[in-house]
Amino acid sequence: MHKLLTSRAIEDNLSFSSIVARVEGWLATYMLPPFDGSNGIGGPIATYWASSPYMAGPYVMNSYGVIRGLCSRAGDENAEEARARAEKLALYYLRSQDPTTGLFVCSWGETPFVRLGLVQQASVVAALWDLHRVWPNKELAEAAEKGWRACLQHPATRNGWTVHNQALRACEALILKIWARGDARPLPDERALLQRIGQQVVKAQWPDSSAVAGALSQSLSDDRVIMPYQGKCLTPLVMLAEILEDSLYLEVALRLARFILSAMAHSRLLPGEYIPQGRGVKQTRRFYSLRHILPKVEPWLRQYRRQNISGWRFNPWPKWIARGLDTARGLYHLGRAVGEELYTQAAIEMVREVLRYQSPLGGLRNTLGFFGEDPEVLGGLVWQDVVPIPRWNSYAVQFLHELAVGTRVLPPAQLNQDSRDEVELVGGKVLVETIKELCLLGPDGREIWRLNKGKRWARPFRLVSEWDERAAATYRRVPA
Repeated sequence: MHKLLTSRAIEDNLSFSSIVARVEGWLATYMLPPFDGSNGIGGPIATYWASSPYMAGPYVMNSYGVIRGLCSRAGDENAEEARARAEKLALYYLRSQDPTTGLFVCSWGETPFVRLGLVQQASVVAALWDLHRVWPNKELAEAAEKGWRACLQHPATRNGWTVHNQALRACEALILKIWARGDARPLPDERALLQRIGQQVVKAQWPDSSAVAGALSQSLSDDRVIMPYQGKCLTPLVMLAEILEDSLYLEVALRLARFILSAMAHSRLLPGEYIPQGRGVKQTRRFYSLRHILPKVEPWLRQYRRQNISGWRFNPWPKWIARGLDTARGLYHLGRAVGEELYTQAAIEMVREVLRYQSPLGGLRNTLGFFGEDPEVLGGLVWQDVVPIPRWNSYAVQFLHELAVGTRVLPPAQLNQDSRDEVELVGGKVLVETIKELCLLGPDGREIWRLNKGKRWARPFRLVSEWDERAAATYRRVPA
């Protein structure tokens, strides 16, 4: 049994095709019947932790990165293998799209079954356009077009356009649409949208005089600098620079990348967040709500709020593991775009560090210090730290496939029936994962909760209405 996360030596001659095959082999254990991806990939839901042992059905983001990664292998040996798998996964999207609204079900933000988040909708659209671009299919294009209209028009996606990483993911989807139809440049209305979001992001970047110089505020209404969302902005900025022929966006990306690397100076695991401080910060946040009544004063209210920030508190916890490879991907593509080895090398170093935390089944673990505190101070890790999450592993699969371009496409690794991951946690709890189940055991060996893979539901250990984030890690199951 592992006291801490699995640690394995990473050799210099990494075979990215073999590595990604191992991660995909683990991810396949969460596929629902008929277990080929066409009915989606389930598993714990990263944005709704407390109920994850209860709701574990298919989620659109669990397939997104796999499809995108397989698309990058279109020119490689055994590309038909990649195409077949990508099209099976895309079939789930076609089956789960609401024909009247264009929204994709199972694409919630924080709460299952509540449609939230432009990023989920735009990500599916991006995956469909990417797949149509390399392996044309009329049905995929129609679904992508209908999904894109929902990104632009549906009330459920409206607030996402003010969140910079979500708006940039939507820009990425639009750029993939432009390339899919064979164009190198956008149409006038498309250009206007890309420029509007681009300028929104430019204005959100903190100046050199700030302690977080180069960072991006989380959104128009939120000045926090949350590290996983910073790196998600890099690749879309590189794409904006290319399609708009404007080097300004590369400059923005370079400043952002320098900030990210400075925050990772002591570790190649992505840290937590920077939280604005100041006596007037809370009050100015209240003032900002006036934008709903007087929208014309929104820029002034936002500037007033930022002027009241007197400092920043940096919390390095949690340190993100699998999720960090989305940032590594951005650094890598930026480095290639500007010809700077500093960024591509940092990306590979991040990959090597993340692979130290690969479970015996092949999944990449989640965090160190999930609840924002040093796990050594808490006395150990919680199950949210240790369990590999399909969504973040899907992002990792995308980048690992891109790194494997030029080599033979390998099928997902076949796991042994007796494959087992067993990790001791804080308080004597134990997390156990096999190819068929994921369960948390108490110090006495009794089951707290169990997630049966290949099924949409797990066994709840507490009434759903009583759950909260910390409860999922500390409370015992209510006796039947």
